[in-house]
Amino acid sequence: MKNPTIEIVSYTDPYCTWCWGSEPIIRKIQEVYGEQVHFRYVMGGLVEDIRKFSDPGAGIGGKYWYKQVADHWLEASNRHNMPVDVQVYYDIKNEVFSTYPASIAFEAARLQSEELGKQYLRRLREGAAAERKAIQRFDVQIELATDLSLDIEQFKEDIQSGKANSLFKNDLHECRNKGVRGFPTYLVRNGDNEVLLRGYNSYQTFNNWLQELSNGQLEQKTLMGGSSQIFDFISRYGKSAAIEVATVFDFDLQQAEKLLTGMVTKGLIIVKKAGNGFLYSLPKQSAPECNSATGVCSM
Repeated sequence: MKNPTIEIVSYTDPYCTWCWGSEPIIRKIQEVYGEQVHFRYVMGGLVEDIRKFSDPGAGIGGKYWYKQVADHWLEASNRHNMPVDVQVYYDIKNEVFSTYPASIAFEAARLQSEELGKQYLRRLREGAAAERKAIQRFDVQIELATDLSLDIEQFKEDIQSGKANSLFKNDLHECRNKGVRGFPTYLVRNGDNEVLLRGYNSYQTFNNWLQELSNGQLEQKTLMGGSSQIFDFISRYGKSAAIEVATVFDFDLQQAEKLLTGMVTKGLIIVKKAGNGFLYSLPKQSAPECNSATGVCSM
């Protein structure tokens, strides 16, 4: 594949359900175009303080915000098919809810490396959307960070010192300058040529713009959808929903679920309930048993 020529800037928020719903499309772009397309994530600060927040279009605001957000997430999930566990909002209904702390935690992870930042953002999304985790809490942010190869002490220091918050403020400033007020929003650009895509967009929309902005010069990888390819996909990305497999490999959702169920039955992958759906991942490897006399190790 060719060197990166297209940048996609994702203006986002860890708690944004339509950003979570866009993950299958993002993963497909990554699989089809590889390093020819570079993603950069900018935090938009969806909710600073729920007590002052109002979104009339989504019917969110006021005393029963937690139920309104839960209903909104379920409605969105029925459309984008990513799993959600809305009980988390009932868990935190008496807290002063803000999406800012989770965004700042992302910045702390990104300070260690761009790739770790991306991995941590995905982990935040999984936690908030599908695992009933209150990711605005500092202890939960640390818990999720331990799942990755982050330096935990540095991570905590960068949050507590305000260093990560400074980066977050820069992100908010960039959003204002670009006129970004809703999430997700994507800036797709090749040099001086760019387009701003607002809201949830299909893979076909992204694909059309990637080809347009590159003058058809980007190479597209043909993806095969057998068990070995799905296993490889999950081994590289980690926890995956059926709709992600379906989107990446051009299956319908029922076909993807059937293939994944077959792989679970064979012990190739494991499945875990995630709210109104499931997440699939590789089984944790047991430590090998070694015979000191023969020098042979086996699982």
